[in-house]
Amino acid sequence: MNTNEFPVDDDYIHLVMFLLVSEARNLKSADSINNMIDFTVKRAAKAHLNFKDVDLEEFKIEMNEPAVLNIKMALECTPIVLDLEPLLIVEQTNAGRFITSDNPVVRHNSFYRSKNYRGGFGYVTRGLQLFFPISPHKCILLYDKLAYDIPGANNEVLILKRGRDVDQLNEFFYLNAYNNVFFDQKTKKEYIEGIHYKNNRTPKIKELKREVAAYRSADSNSELLHYSQNKVSKNINFSWIKNSQFANGLKIPSHMGGIVRSESPYVREALEKEKAIFASANSLNNKR
Repeated sequence: MNTNEFPVDDDYIHLVMFLLVSEARNLKSADSINNMIDFTVKRAAKAHLNFKDVDLEEFKIEMNEPAVLNIKMALECTPIVLDLEPLLIVEQTNAGRFITSDNPVVRHNSFYRSKNYRGGFGYVTRGLQLFFPISPHKCILLYDKLAYDIPGANNEVLILKRGRDVDQLNEFFYLNAYNNVFFDQKTKKEYIEGIHYKNNRTPKIKELKREVAAYRSADSNSELLHYSQNKVSKNINFSWIKNSQFANGLKIPSHMGGIVRSESPYVREALEKEKAIFASANSLNNKR
């Protein structure tokens, strides 16, 4: 993207697909899947008589190629995010440079964060943002254009000339790292160490135990299992993007279902498919 212009037609679709697959195929995503599988199978086995004398913690239950599931979903869901507005963020501070990590795509929702709403990272979600640094000077952002205003954007490009804006994004990228952070030779080690010390007590993406939980029913022996992949939890207020008047007028639900971008035909189609699957499953359970 030397010309600061996004590709068009099929080339743009392939770019978005590459972004989603980059998120789906990395070690963090694979480990999250295996952590969920290990947790689920062991919770089920503990309730089975055949395993009452087995120390399940001596075993690790996992898939050989767990990322395949995530990659399949990313490929299938590419049309769902094509309504997101593309923005190329260009660093021109003459000082800072973008860093990246082994978990390079940051899935975020500034709108929900500003409303203290805990959900909001699914592909169909109102306010979704996908950050993807592609070089020391450029970062792709796909965002919900109805939820945000970016006054400084011009022809899908935003020029950052303040070092603080680059520092905030780098802190964001650092917090999304799994095991490794990457930066070019002109970025000083002390700069990365400063971000590390500043966020020493911030919850880490790699703390996979936080992604699973079990809640026992108060009136039975059944359990509710909860899964949620770790995302950057720190609320960073970027000066160059604001909630739109439209977004601020939306009513935040009391449930965790969130608000969807229903104006997109691809999102509506995906939701209809989900409803059909859910209805079919309910019908099958009722027959049993």
